[in-house]
Amino acid sequence: MTRDGFASEPAQRHHRMVFTVIVAALCALTAVVFVDAAQPLGEAPAFLPTMATAIVFGDLVTSYLIFIHAPLAGRASLPWLGGAYLFAAALALAQFLVFPGVWSTSGLFGANPQSAAWLWVFWHGGFAILVLASQLATVWQRRRAAGRPIRLRRSHSLVMSAVVLALAVEFLLLATRWQASLPALINGNDYAGLGSSIPGTTVAALTAAALAAVIMGTRGQTVLDLGLVVALVAALADVILTLHGGARFSLGWYVARCAALISGVALLVVYLREVAWLHARVLRLNARLAEQAAMDATTGLNNRRHINRQIELALRDARRRGEEVSLILIDLDHFSAYNERYGHLAGDDCLRRVAGAIAGAARRPQDVTARYGGEEFAVLLPVTGSDGARHVGRTIVEAVRGLAIEHAGNPPAGVVTVSAGVATVPPGGRMEDLIRQADRALYAAKEAGRDRVVSQDAVLV
Repeated sequence: MTRDGFASEPAQRHHRMVFTVIVAALCALTAVVFVDAAQPLGEAPAFLPTMATAIVFGDLVTSYLIFIHAPLAGRASLPWLGGAYLFAAALALAQFLVFPGVWSTSGLFGANPQSAAWLWVFWHGGFAILVLASQLATVWQRRRAAGRPIRLRRSHSLVMSAVVLALAVEFLLLATRWQASLPALINGNDYAGLGSSIPGTTVAALTAAALAAVIMGTRGQTVLDLGLVVALVAALADVILTLHGGARFSLGWYVARCAALISGVALLVVYLREVAWLHARVLRLNARLAEQAAMDATTGLNNRRHINRQIELALRDARRRGEEVSLILIDLDHFSAYNERYGHLAGDDCLRRVAGAIAGAARRPQDVTARYGGEEFAVLLPVTGSDGARHVGRTIVEAVRGLAIEHAGNPPAGVVTVSAGVATVPPGGRMEDLIRQADRALYAAKEAGRDRVVSQDAVLV
């Protein structure tokens, strides 16, 4: 079990199979669309706002989850990877705001027709560079910390976020107000020359390099690494189809936007699975803790705190339904002498065998058996009158005697025996009264010679 959850657990065979199928599907889709990527499809007004919102939201949430994960995992790559997704979200939002025809003819912030194209270049190029930086951080961690988790603070993520957002603002200004200093990339909606230009080829090379670095650096060792491979395959598909499509609203352009969304949500899906994994683990741990808190470790029966709580609940139900409740307190006869003669290991084994006999006598689902302390046991019998409780008490005494556990310090029986005190309270009875009466009956059973059952009125049965 890893210390930081599902995302960083070693990838199993079924994980690799699932991610391999996803990567193969992405590659096949890219290959099919590539052939007719330049085919114009016409403008769909609702498409860009919908996809832009989904991309920005997916990248932002992914970035947030990575930043939260970083201090827990102790991986030097994660602040850089979180920064990559935050940068992608900021630039995707910026591109949407300056995209011509969405908010204004040329876009907001004084944009011109070239602004959206340059923001696409900055977006994809910057994302790839930050992913490459995350892999360099992994190499550094392996060399300096021998691959062990390092101490990361929240401040690392905060500094990374501030730097990334500052860069995003600078790139937005460069693509809008200072765009005159940049060469033209498009002619109207046509950017066929972008694929052969230095900016276009640089973005493609950086994205391919980032994918190669992740594959060679991580080898898909964890589920998170596999998710990152899927994200970069989708990012590369986005770049290839955008450049080969050559124009806005072409088949390649539309599918590329979908690939950009996949790139943003691939890790998000991994982290959402992490949330479900952690939730299930917390539920299992809580159930285990609750079980341990209610259980006596030696005998496997409930402990005193648990049966006291059950007595309160049983009396409350009995008050409402007008029913009686009975309690049996049981004590091993001369158990101290047994421990002194046979040893504490044998004493523990004796307690376990007696506990089994007691549990076997109180078989109803509503009956509660417990180790009440030391060599003392208790049996709660809801909806049971004094006659029924005495019958269960006699069954317990006989069952323990029938175990025939040698006990030379318990004459005249010569075997382990128990004494039992039975108490019954009417509807509306109090827990204190029930326990006190059962304790008095138990004391009477010991005084009368042990190895027997006595009811609350100290009458031998």
